[in-house]
Amino acid sequence: MTIQTVLGPIDSSQLGATLIHEHVTCADWSLRMGLESRYFETDEVARMGREFFSRAKEECGIATVVDGTPINLGRDPRLMQRVSRESGVQIIASSGFYYQQDPWMGDRPFPEVEEWLIRDCQEGMGDTGIRPGIMKAGVAMDGITPNLEKVLTVNGRAAAACGIPLFCHHAVRLKNGGQILDLFEKCGLDPKRVILGHSGDTEDLEYLEEMLRRGCWLGMDRFAFCDIMLGLEPRVKVILELCNRGWAGRLLLSHDFSAYLGFWGDWEEEKKRDCRHQEVDLTYIHRRVLPLLRAGGMTEEDLRGMLVDNPRRFFEGNPAC
Repeated sequence: MTIQTVLGPIDSSQLGATLIHEHVTCADWSLRMGLESRYFETDEVARMGREFFSRAKEECGIATVVDGTPINLGRDPRLMQRVSRESGVQIIASSGFYYQQDPWMGDRPFPEVEEWLIRDCQEGMGDTGIRPGIMKAGVAMDGITPNLEKVLTVNGRAAAACGIPLFCHHAVRLKNGGQILDLFEKCGLDPKRVILGHSGDTEDLEYLEEMLRRGCWLGMDRFAFCDIMLGLEPRVKVILELCNRGWAGRLLLSHDFSAYLGFWGDWEEEKKRDCRHQEVDLTYIHRRVLPLLRAGGMTEEDLRGMLVDNPRRFFEGNPAC
């Protein structure tokens, strides 16, 4: 099956070890244009991305990263393309809209917004000619507001129309994954083409199994946030238990890491970081998570399944269980 990367199409067999949800950067375009070098410097962020992504490839064999940055979260196709070329890591870009209550969306007609996304997928993002390989949506703690229902609907319709899968950020504390899947199914999008992201933020196994029985995939994808959210050991324990219950073929591992995250921190300090020697980066799963999974009884075949086979099956629409 053909998958679009920022350097062009590849066959799904070429994905290799894949991190399903990371970011080169999430940095607001309004702030970038208004503050310029006080907030963001393209060459510096490209350097940071190259160093983080290169380390993942060289030390852990990561071949592909899915960049989950949609249009209104600071998506920069040319920057992703540059980082991919310089690091040797294949990057799959996202179309779609995030969960912000953007005033620009409130009175836009559905067909116009849907056409924006379809054009992204068919002709390329902006004037770059770079096509996305996945759709990105999001539901946060406000739940599915009327404005967000519209945004989710155009995301789902566009994904179904273009034959690409969809990743949906969701707040597991609300336990609204079923509502999200219902909405996407009404758009014609099969749950097996949907990842419910940030599912690793909870220890509620009953809820997670309920979602898995619906047919979707679970993104166990916030290992970059273990120090401020659910910790490392509980996250690993949940994965092990789900695997013991027969769901290993529907779990996707990742960090939700950004080489530069423009939500917080001081830019002048951020660009001084030594990107080759960070505790939390794109190698964290291999250095900290996989040893714990091995200690819990997972085999190398099991681990390969989650990092290589599951991402490929997800893009192919062919879950193993």
